[in-house]
Amino acid sequence: MVKVYQQTDSVFSSSLVLAVMALGSFFGGILGSKYIHRFPLTRLLTGIEWSRAGLTVLLALILLHVYSMQIFLTSVVLFVIALIGAWYQPARFALLPLVVSKKEYMKANGMLNMIHQLFLVAGWGLGGIIAAVLPFYSVILLIFISFSLSGECIRRIRLQASLIAAETSKPEPAWRRMIQVPVIRNITSMDLLESLANVVWASAFILAFTHDILGKGSEWWGFINASYWVGGIVGSWMAVMITPFLEKRVGYMIGLSALSMSLLTFFFALNSNAVLALVICMFMGPLYQVREICQETVLQDVISPRERANVMAARNAVLTPWSAMTHLMMGWLADRMDIQSAYILAAILYGLTFLFVAFQPQLKNYQYDVGERKTV
Repeated sequence: MVKVYQQTDSVFSSSLVLAVMALGSFFGGILGSKYIHRFPLTRLLTGIEWSRAGLTVLLALILLHVYSMQIFLTSVVLFVIALIGAWYQPARFALLPLVVSKKEYMKANGMLNMIHQLFLVAGWGLGGIIAAVLPFYSVILLIFISFSLSGECIRRIRLQASLIAAETSKPEPAWRRMIQVPVIRNITSMDLLESLANVVWASAFILAFTHDILGKGSEWWGFINASYWVGGIVGSWMAVMITPFLEKRVGYMIGLSALSMSLLTFFFALNSNAVLALVICMFMGPLYQVREICQETVLQDVISPRERANVMAARNAVLTPWSAMTHLMMGWLADRMDIQSAYILAAILYGLTFLFVAFQPQLKNYQYDVGERKTV
């Protein structure tokens, strides 16, 4: 995005980067729901990382040396990167239960989520500094090395022969399973509803709230962003520490998270004190991350090994374009209402999510049994 903007001086051209990659992720999810089961997971993940490393170098060559049709070629490469990248998360989701025992699903998810949050905080902060300070080719080299090392780490994962056979067997149609299985259908419906509410925590909305309601500058915008991620790290650590407690109450924790987000978002919307806004955002992080960990563990539990990657790819094919649409919808509403009303609307949507969970007994009363598999 930085390089395209520097060369075109066009906000529209740089925004095409996100649009093209969202489109690639959508088609990647569609293809993944049908074909991802045909590949051994470790080989697939290794191939994805090494392919993204190579495509990053190709992208750099286009941006540095090819000036005719540069935007078109850049868009093509970005589309392919997003297309194959859409297979990464579903394959990683399916790989974890093949590496750890069932009783360790939640603890492993919590640990990985905590590491992810740490690198997310560091990545967004360091990424902007690196892009501004280092030459373009140095940034490309760092990305190439990162993808290559990631692929090598995945390549070293060894699975039992029986697990490899199970993961490559032919699954049921992913779309049918996503609709027919109540728990998967309910969690996906809940995610669709919450995606609309989650938009208010995008940087543009927080920036507007910081300026208009809190009366503070961009530095406080950064503090508020960081406070949520700090809370997220704490929440992931909590999930690891209290895993036995969560395993007995996964359904209730998912509903409690939605209720807490509704109340805290409502208080955030009515608050005009910057310090209190930081505290509220920090308290949002733990329960929301606990909910994410519980939800991922439930999905790993109810989906059979041979269907995990396909079903998750189908879910992503639905959630990715919807996420893009929610930004447009909430952005349009925020322009016609004041920013405070947008946050109140988000609080109402979180409240509807809580009611949705409360009236879905398959999800609310879900019992996670570490001893006996519940795949359906």
